[in-house]
Amino acid sequence: FFTPHVVNGEALIDGGVLNPVPIAPTFGDNTDFTLAVNLGGEPEMLQQEIIPVSLPTKESNLHEKVVHFIDNLGSSVKSKMSFNFAAYDIANQAFDAMQSTIARQKLAAYPADITLELPRNACGTLEFDRSQEMIDRGYHLAQAKLGNRL
Repeated sequence: FFTPHVVNGEALIDGGVLNPVPIAPTFGDNTDFTLAVNLGGEPEMLQQEIIPVSLPTKESNLHEKVVHFIDNLGSSVKSKMSFNFAAYDIANQAFDAMQSTIARQKLAAYPADITLELPRNACGTLEFDRSQEMIDRGYHLAQAKLGNRL
C-alpha cells in the first residue's frame, strides 16, 4: 500500500499507519483545547438506488447474445487481469480494521476535548483524488460540532 521514503538511510512511511490519531503529544504542551480527528469512525450506510431493468425473454435472440456475453465476460477479464482484487479487498479491510482499533485505543487512553469522527468508509485508502472532498467534509463536520467556537 505504501511506498517508503528514505531519509538519511532510514525507510519511513506515513506515521498514521501506527498512530492514526496522534493525540498523546498534546498532553504535555499546555494546550488549552484538544481537537482529535478520527478517520476510522463508524461506517455510514450508503443509499443504493434500485433501478428496474427489463431483461430480454428467452424467446428473443437478444437473450442468447446477453447470456453468451455474460458467460464469456468472466473468462476474458480474468485472462487480462493479473491483479487479485479479492486479495486487495481483504488486505484493505484488514488495514481499516487495524486502524480503527488503534484509533479507539488511543482515544480511550488520551481523550480529546472534542473528537471529530469521519466514517471509515467515507473514502478509500488509495482514493487520493478525493482529498479536497474529504477536507471539505472535515471542515463541515468541525463547523457543525464546534458551532460558534471557531
